[in-house]
Amino acid sequence: MKFAVITDSSAGISGEKAQELGIYVTRMPLMIDGKEYIEEEDITRDEFIQAMRNGATVSTSQPPLGVLMSTFDDLLETHDHIFYLPISSKLSGTYQTALQLSKDYNGRVTVIDSKLVATPLLYITLDVKKLAEAGIEPAIIKERVEMEAEMFAPLIPEDIQYLKRGGRITPTAAAIANLLKIFPILKVAEGEIDLLEKVRTHKKAVKVGIDKILENRNIDDYEFAVVDGNCDPELFNNVVAELEERVGKPVKQEMLYPIVLAHTGPGSIAVFAYKKIN
Repeated sequence: MKFAVITDSSAGISGEKAQELGIYVTRMPLMIDGKEYIEEEDITRDEFIQAMRNGATVSTSQPPLGVLMSTFDDLLETHDHIFYLPISSKLSGTYQTALQLSKDYNGRVTVIDSKLVATPLLYITLDVKKLAEAGIEPAIIKERVEMEAEMFAPLIPEDIQYLKRGGRITPTAAAIANLLKIFPILKVAEGEIDLLEKVRTHKKAVKVGIDKILENRNIDDYEFAVVDGNCDPELFNNVVAELEERVGKPVKQEMLYPIVLAHTGPGSIAVFAYKKIN
């Protein structure tokens, strides 16, 4: 059986890298000061980051239904089956939209809700490709991923003003946090983004993030990554070195792309634990 594996741009992957890995990507629209852009087609990651640093108001939305239909139709002309892994269903309506659409394709499209985002979504997409190459049935792959996939990611913004702009915290809370020099640590877990902890310095926020990612986890069961949201290079390298020392193995180094940066802002850094699928 010839199959295609698709994720969306929330997985944080360039078109060039997707082609290299043998997967496909649907791009989620970005709204910048009321104007719509398609990542990579209309705006680069660097241009998006600069727009945010210049004070632009940004938001994201799910891929248009017509884009999904065209993608499925085109790929099914040359493939027998499609696996589609969009952003977590708890962060977007993309999964439900794609699931409904898949019913029109007579079982040739399997939509999987891994409840992941960013780097772990990319990893699980590659895992699905390997499972399909091993001849595992689509329904079994879907069941295994939806039952076993797990991620935990402390995410440290550089500046809480981006969280205020994105509606993640209120202007009043942002003002108080600035006054008291409080840094929020976000967490991505169980498919959702939520507040993990609040600390008094950015340096401590990074330390707490590393501590939390290792708490009550069997290191051998997980892959680890440090993900760069255009943060200070020295900070990024230090976090990579510390995490590698503590887990005793190399960790992956990836980048945060606009779909996540729209909510956390440039300068963010995240550490990810992703549970491997056997």
